Amino acid sequence: MIPLTILRKDLAFNKVMENVIEVLKGVAATEYFHLQSKRKSFDEFEGYLRELFQAIDVRNFQHPFLGGSSSASNIVLITSDAGFLGELNIAVVNHGLAQYRSGDSFTIVGGEGVRYIGEQDVEYSSFPGIDDNISYNGVAKLRDHIVKEFLEKKLSNTVIIYPHFVSFSVQKVELFQLLPCRFLFPQDFGSSSANKNRSKLFGIDSEERIILDSPLKKIVEYAVKVWIGQLLYLIFWESKLSEWAARVMHLERSTNEIRDQQKKMRLQYFRTIHERSDKSTREIFVSRTALKKSGAIA
Repeated sequence: MIPLTILRKDLAFNKVMENVIEVLKGVAATEYFHLQSKRKSFDEFEGYLRELFQAIDVRNFQHPFLGGSSSASNIVLITSDAGFLGELNIAVVNHGLAQYRSGDSFTIVGGEGVRYIGEQDVEYSSFPGIDDNISYNGVAKLRDHIVKEFLEKKLSNTVIIYPHFVSFSVQKVELFQLLPCRFLFPQDFGSSSANKNRSKLFGIDSEERIILDSPLKKIVEYAVKVWIGQLLYLIFWESKLSEWAARVMHLERSTNEIRDQQKKMRLQYFRTIHERSDKSTREIFVSRTALKKSGAIA
């Protein structure tokens, strides 16, 4: 039987922990809604970018960005250094390890991801975790590294694995192929829809030709780098929203667990009191009965 003093201390401690977790949950929810309000829309820019890719004819052009190599891959993992997110980080890392093949390398964003991957015998490079104030400088550094790795090592594939924000209560680990990215350039370049897009973007007649002032190689590389930067920027936002939402949900589960423990401890506390009371009553009754038999009391 657990002493009542210990049960009282445990009940008081659980109550304090419940209040602390409620405060942390409130802070996380506030940060989530604050971050969501700061999120910007780039739909118009993305529309122009798609039209640019539709205007570039790559049918007779070869470039590593468009595919062709058959060497190793670079697996980019987006993890978080914030607390209460071990489950989400492990899900991202396990998804990345499932994609890993001999010769592949990892690019890891976040110290927690480095800690998990560091236990494996694999090659990796690392970047700091995503700050609450998402800056394009961090995005540009990661983009330049990804492009450099792909071109210098002549990689066949680069994928990014990150926590995709579905809703406040649902975060899903997503895999997206960054490179090669031939899918950006429509294969039916000669179609009427492609010509209409060219006309809309450049203000030219659909029968006229586009004169490229720069080599096609530089145009493709520049356009792809802009696209990768924009995509990584959006993924950073997705990951940060997922991070705060997952944190709130984790704290909510923790609150429910503490409340369940509190109920069990209260039941145990009152049961212990009743058992002690019953024991005292029985002892008094036995004592009185014994005294009566001995004639000590009337």
